[in-house]
Amino acid sequence: MGAASLWIMVAGMGVYQGLNPPMGWLYAVARGLERRSTGAVFGGTAALALGHYLAMLTVALPVALALAAVRTDAMAIEPWIGLALISFGLFKLYRPQHPRLVLRIPPGRPMRWSFLMALTHCGSPVMMLGPLASVLVLLEFGGWLGPSVGARLGWFAAAALAVPAAMAGALLLTSSAIAVLVYRRLGLAALTRFWINLDLGWAVLFLAMGVMALAMAASGAMPGLSAAALLVVRLVCRGG
Repeated sequence: MGAASLWIMVAGMGVYQGLNPPMGWLYAVARGLERRSTGAVFGGTAALALGHYLAMLTVALPVALALAAVRTDAMAIEPWIGLALISFGLFKLYRPQHPRLVLRIPPGRPMRWSFLMALTHCGSPVMMLGPLASVLVLLEFGGWLGPSVGARLGWFAAAALAVPAAMAGALLLTSSAIAVLVYRRLGLAALTRFWINLDLGWAVLFLAMGVMALAMAASGAMPGLSAAALLVVRLVCRGG
């Protein structure tokens, strides 16, 4: 996958999350109606997008720095990422409801709510590991890193910051646009006409990306777990 396609895919994930009412625009509309302010709408979507971004960083940054420090080929972790994606996708299908932990967060703490939702329900930190590994591979084979460990750490850290930022930025723009449209034009009546539950599609996307990662490992394109990856791919395909 080329660099442009990779970043488009990451932004597309953010757009998908931004379309989902619970992940930004519904809360922002309620905040705007309560305060009678368009600025409050933008403040709501910004808080949720920032919480989502910070949650992704808690996973992406340590993984990137660990790979840089031990000088491990980023391709080697793709099979493990595939297994993690499939596991989380199956978990989402088995338990689609919100975890009780996030229900205890006060309404006035949207950033905290979004942070915990991303970690425990949406799984965006896990979802970003695949694109992050691909970006790290592009850096390695593109000659950007050089022999210095410090340079490698810097580039890997930059990638860990940039990939979640692209996703969170697309989420912010999408949720803000929908929230303003509903708040200023469509009104609350739109909720009964345009409500779509996107959680099922998000779970299916986890499974699809996990199978893709394992298929690449099974084909020999990536080292490690080839036999196990091939077995999982066959089981998933038969089950579908």
